[in-house]
Amino acid sequence: MALSEINIPSYVLTIEQKGGERRNHAIQQLSALGLRASFIQGFNKDDPSILSAYNGFLNRLLSKRSLTNGEIAVYCGHRKIWREFLSSDHAYALVFEDDFRVIDEEKFSRAIQDGLTQPQNWDILKFFDFKPKRVLERRAIGSTGIVRYKYAASGAVAYLIDRKAAQKLLSRKRFFRAVDEDLSWPWELGLSIWSVSPNLVEEVSHNLGGSLLEMDRKSTKRRRNIARSLWGNVIQAYKLARSKAYNSSFG
Repeated sequence: MALSEINIPSYVLTIEQKGGERRNHAIQQLSALGLRASFIQGFNKDDPSILSAYNGFLNRLLSKRSLTNGEIAVYCGHRKIWREFLSSDHAYALVFEDDFRVIDEEKFSRAIQDGLTQPQNWDILKFFDFKPKRVLERRAIGSTGIVRYKYAASGAVAYLIDRKAAQKLLSRKRFFRAVDEDLSWPWELGLSIWSVSPNLVEEVSHNLGGSLLEMDRKSTKRRRNIARSLWGNVIQAYKLARSKAYNSSFG
């Protein structure tokens, strides 16, 4: 079955206007897959409205570092997509950021179809992971291999999501971590997050004018203080303990 025959919505998060380099790149990628997607206009990091969705107090209490305005804007964009998805009557959605590139079109198409034929295996199925952690479990769904990591790895460039996961993520009225960091705490919302392995998608912002987040992240790291770093060690120890308890429930 061609992807064009699969009746699920596809969304691309972007902050570019029509004709922009990233949009054109995403359109080319989608066309090669036979997909049509809705471009969802994200938020600029200078938009003051994004701060109303961010809980700075909980960030200081429960996160190892402050978020940059760019990371807040990206999370707001994903939440906008999830709301758009939930306003439809579809059970699943395919989500991209505009700097994605499919590594193997045939395997990627097959992975989407395999995932949709066995949705009981996942709430979120990721197609890209940056520096993945230790693999705890491997499964095969059709001809596609999927893995569950000790912690979900960074990267929200391309993923399948079901309605239940979108509803749970949006039940948190204000967020305090980056979107991909939130996914590495799946026990908080009872999420089952799996990844296709190896990656079938890569992030190619370096070919599209550079990362929109990296410079701000480096600036935040330079400003990190000793007390915050020490508290971060406490948070990491707590995360490890919770992760062990959560992962044991899969045994």
